Amino acid sequence: MDPNKQQNLYRIGTVASLTGISVERLRAWERRYDMSPAHKAGKTRFYSKPQLDRLKLIKHLIDQGQPISSLAGLSFAQLQARIEEDQEAAVVVAAHTPTVGLVGPNLLMLERQAQQGSVRLRMDVVSRWANFEAFELEQTATDNPQVVILQLPVLSLQPIEFTRETFPQAQVIAVYQFATSKVISQAQTEGIPTLKWPVSWSELEHVTATTIGLTNRPSMTVARRFSDEELIAIAAAADDPTQCPQYLIEAIHQLNAFAQYAQDCSHTVDRPKIYHRLQADASQARAQLEVALESLVEDSDSQT
Repeated sequence: MDPNKQQNLYRIGTVASLTGISVERLRAWERRYDMSPAHKAGKTRFYSKPQLDRLKLIKHLIDQGQPISSLAGLSFAQLQARIEEDQEAAVVVAAHTPTVGLVGPNLLMLERQAQQGSVRLRMDVVSRWANFEAFELEQTATDNPQVVILQLPVLSLQPIEFTRETFPQAQVIAVYQFATSKVISQAQTEGIPTLKWPVSWSELEHVTATTIGLTNRPSMTVARRFSDEELIAIAAAADDPTQCPQYLIEAIHQLNAFAQYAQDCSHTVDRPKIYHRLQADASQARAQLEVALESLVEDSDSQT
């Protein structure tokens, strides 16, 4: 039995390892969204198995671009229903096909399964390595991919840094089976996307496109992480002498306004397609700034 598991309860560090959600983020969600653990013993938090399963669904939906503010109040069944709705609607084709290198046997098998399906693939795999040892030995005579997806049995920053040095122009995504909460936090701090195995091919495609800033089509907008009311409250509560949170929120407001303006323009011009694209690109830019704002807020919460 897992030494951290007592009476079907899981320590917060174990939950972080099993879900890919950092300890700091779990604590921030507890404060901001009343997502309290099942039990506390001093400063140690314990989560139940149903809570663990629900957090896994929440992490899946966040990786698909949905804001925690829209998920925190949903039940397990509602979260499952939302995932099923997203899967049914996942006929989105990327505006450009990113070039990708795959490292690891599970990823290569996943690619083969995807190739046997009827859905058009949205990644161009230009390089393949059976495992990380093979990747270390040889990277010659390969196309330079935009993204390298690493399969790591245990999440570690060392192989990620090696990959960055080998392909300095590429973004790195880590798919892991086991990880400590400390390493997950370090990866999130450095902006390294991480996914806990098992994953689907469509998840890899989505995270890859998001990582290199591609806008998915025909979806016109990305869901907002913060409502106007939440943005106003964050700006009022921010205690940062640089005023970065306030400036960031102002930029988010501007992008929201521009996206609405581009949508209005699309109804009054002869070439609506270009204005739909402007709306989508502004929405994508706003989503990236919202991720930055969320990191600022969580960092501020962790200091209090």
